[in-house]
Amino acid sequence: MKRKISAIIVLLLICTTLACTIPINFATAPEVEEKIVYVEITSTPEPEEEETVVTEQTSQEEDEMASINMDGLWTIWQGPSEQKLSIDFLQKGNDLIGNAATDDGHSLLIVGVVSANEGEVSGTWESTDGTSGNFQITLNDSLNSFSGNMGGGVPLCGTRMGSSKPYPCMQ
Repeated sequence: MKRKISAIIVLLLICTTLACTIPINFATAPEVEEKIVYVEITSTPEPEEEETVVTEQTSQEEDEMASINMDGLWTIWQGPSEQKLSIDFLQKGNDLIGNAATDDGHSLLIVGVVSANEGEVSGTWESTDGTSGNFQITLNDSLNSFSGNMGGGVPLCGTRMGSSKPYPCMQ
């Protein structure tokens, strides 16, 4: 009798061991439903007239690209005290952007548009100290310096690196 019980226990242990090592999956794989959508094309859209106008405007803008290139490092003097700063201008087409670090830990962002033939740039400026406004500058004939203003009454002038400060600074 002890042998029978021992044999049954051994048999149960073998079955339990095998059951734990053999994966048994009673679930069936889900079936994927395919949906077929039929689309009937009844007409082809015709190009709108506006697309032609946009193309014409683009051509006109390319004809009026500024012959002035302000890319690169400049020295500028700005504000009532005409603080001297270094600014790196980046020009793409007629769009101009520049960023300068001020001595008080803030920065000055200048975003403008270069006129096609007049040597003028106008746009907006913004400082991280919370001030902002419009600006206007006019380049000299050699295109290596400019005079202008920030908001009408605040000086803004600049030169390419190595040139002397324009006089007067505010225009």
